[in-house]
Amino acid sequence: MTTTPTAAKPTVDELRKRIKAELPDDTFDSRPWRALWFLPLATVGFGSIATIVVARPVWWASLLLALVAGQCMAAMGFLGHEVLHGSVVGDKRLQTFLGYVGFGPMMVSPTLWRTWHNQVHHRRTNLGNSDPDSFGTVERYEAAPSTRFVARLAPGSRRPLSYLFFLYWFTFHGQVVLWIQSKYMRGFRRMNRRRAIIDTAVCAAIWLTVLVLAGPFYALFAVVIPLVVANFIVMSYIATNHFLRPLTKENDPLDNSMSVNTFGWVDQLHFNFSHHVEHHLFPNMSGANAPRVRTWLKENEADRYVSPPHWLAFVYLYKTPRVYLDSTTLVDADHPDSDYRADTTQLAELLH
Repeated sequence: MTTTPTAAKPTVDELRKRIKAELPDDTFDSRPWRALWFLPLATVGFGSIATIVVARPVWWASLLLALVAGQCMAAMGFLGHEVLHGSVVGDKRLQTFLGYVGFGPMMVSPTLWRTWHNQVHHRRTNLGNSDPDSFGTVERYEAAPSTRFVARLAPGSRRPLSYLFFLYWFTFHGQVVLWIQSKYMRGFRRMNRRRAIIDTAVCAAIWLTVLVLAGPFYALFAVVIPLVVANFIVMSYIATNHFLRPLTKENDPLDNSMSVNTFGWVDQLHFNFSHHVEHHLFPNMSGANAPRVRTWLKENEADRYVSPPHWLAFVYLYKTPRVYLDSTTLVDADHPDSDYRADTTQLAELLH
């Protein structure tokens, strides 16, 4: 009896070329009009905070305004991410300005983000200990006190503080990357650290000013809740992008990245940020056209493309540890021989 040979897995470059050849040409065009979304988002978001500070509404109205402000900040972050990849406007100075609007509220400098995300993360996604967004391996955990500290805060560490992770992590991790990881990780050497530090200090000063003007009670609604909401929304996507996927030697988004499925109206609010495999395949593609790539992947790479419901991916973050014993095995780094572990290959089958 003869067997049919299994087709060889295409390389990432081959996959990209095929997708580009089979999708409409305008799939990969820039979308300058999307920059206009900053106008209503900034007006509503910052206007909500100003209303809290100046008008001091009753607590329930202040809470509603704070939730709206947090959602607007998260949306501006997603749009700023798109802008700084060059898929919206081509002018670098305009990109930087919009990057301040998008990331400044969460105290991340566009200068830092371009290096941290565009260069280091995208080039070294889940590549051993080289990705600043990964909690790394047991070896790094044992050697680096900073890694032990942050890994114990992560979902799946089974420590009490891990349940607060989504409320602050994006802003906090930005500071970890700026002050710690950028000093020893390859890829940050050419970053203008002075510029990134000044940017961060200015953002902190603005928030401090708002806090003082709001006073102790209204600072909860004008500062704390908007930042918590923005961090939660942003991290609910970022944490599911790679934390449940294996470490890889080759930077193949179908192997080391994951998308999630959410409601259509949520995708509209969040600029299709749920389409993350698609983004890693084509970082400079506008999120507006990411659904075209998703459709293609479902039709042509369904066995490798992982895109579970958003809520399910979120649940599994707390059901699995975050540190790698080997390329496919996640373990409790304090007790690597315990039964609390997860195989990323099996996780892909469960989440497929």
